Amino acid sequence: MTLCSIVRTVNYSPRVAMCSRLCATLLSILILPGTRAIQPFNGDTLPPKISKKLDDYWETYKTQFNKTYEKNMENARRAAWEENLVEIYKHNLLAAAGHHSYTLRDNHIADLSTRQYMRDMVKLIPSRRRRLPIEPIVSAALKDPRKIPEHLDWREYGFVTPSVNQRSCGSCYAYSIAESIEGQIFKQTGMLLPVSAQQLVDCSTTTGNLGCTGGSLRNTLKYLEKSKGLMARSMYPYNGEQGVCRFQRDLSVVNITSWAILPARDEKALQIAVATIGPVAASINASPKTFQLYHKGVYDDHQCSSDMVNHAMLVVGYTPTEWILKNWWGNSWGENGYMRLARHKNRCGVANYAAYVKV
Repeated sequence: MTLCSIVRTVNYSPRVAMCSRLCATLLSILILPGTRAIQPFNGDTLPPKISKKLDDYWETYKTQFNKTYEKNMENARRAAWEENLVEIYKHNLLAAAGHHSYTLRDNHIADLSTRQYMRDMVKLIPSRRRRLPIEPIVSAALKDPRKIPEHLDWREYGFVTPSVNQRSCGSCYAYSIAESIEGQIFKQTGMLLPVSAQQLVDCSTTTGNLGCTGGSLRNTLKYLEKSKGLMARSMYPYNGEQGVCRFQRDLSVVNITSWAILPARDEKALQIAVATIGPVAASINASPKTFQLYHKGVYDDHQCSSDMVNHAMLVVGYTPTEWILKNWWGNSWGENGYMRLARHKNRCGVANYAAYVKV
C-alpha cells in the first residue's frame, strides 16, 4: 500500500480526487528534492513556513468553513493550519497501519495554533469537590450493579438535542449542564425541549462564573440552585457572547429540584449514573492536539492526562469499551459532534468531576 493510498482511507475532504492531490502535495513538501526520504519533522514548524503548493487547498478550506481573516492574521492562521495538516497526515498513516484506534482530520478549528486553541476553546474552570448525597437509585446500583445495561446510547431514545457550536465563547460549562437538564425534561415529559445555555453564560456570574471567559460545573449548579429555573432556548437564544442577565422566573420552563457530584475518578459510578439518571455532565482534559483534530474512532491518546480538566462535555452513553460524549464544537468536529472515548482508564479525566441535575 502506498503512502497516498493510506492517506485516502481517511478523507481530507469529500472530494477524493482533491484528497489524492493534497496527499501528493504534502509528500512533495515533506520529501527532500532528489531523495525518497521523508524530512524529519518535530511538530513545531512546517518547512517552509507557508507552502505555495497548498494555496488551492487553503482556499478550499476557507470556503468550506466560511473563513475570513484580517490581512495581518491570515498568514498566522495559514501556518497553524499547515502544521496541523502535517500532524493529521502523520497520525493517520500510523492509524492506517494499526498503531492508533482513531483518526484525525481538519475541521473548523484546524487553523488554530495550540496556544490559540487553548485560549479560545478550553475554558472550564476546575471545580473544587464537595460531598453531596447522590440519588438513592444510583447508590443502590453502586452496591448491586448487575442490572445496569452493558450498552446504552441515550440518543437512540430521544434524550439528546442536535449538535451545537459554542463558537469562541468558553461556554462548555453552560452547555453541559443545560443539555443534561434537557435529558431530564425528556425523561419526565417525553418532550425534547432545548433550554438556554445563554442564560447560564449571562447569569451565573453571580456564583463565580466568568461568562465567555470560562466557568465551572459547580458554580453553574450553584446558580441553578439559587435561581431554581431555566428558560427555553427559543426564549433566551444563544449568541456566543456574554450579555446582561435577562432571566425571567415566570418564563422558566423547568424547576431544578436537586443536583449531585459523582465520586471522583469512579468510572463505574459514572456508568451507573448515566444508566439510571440519563445524560451526565463531565469535566475532561481537552488539551492534546489530537483532541482538537479528532475525527472518528475510539479516542485513546496516552498523552491525555487524567490529572487535569479544562473542558466540559455530556456523557450520553457507553459500551463495554468506550464512552459516548457530546461536544459543543459543531458537526465538523469528531463523529458529527461526538467523541468515543476509551473506558476503564479514566482517560482524559472523564470521571474526575461528573454531575447531574434532577428536575
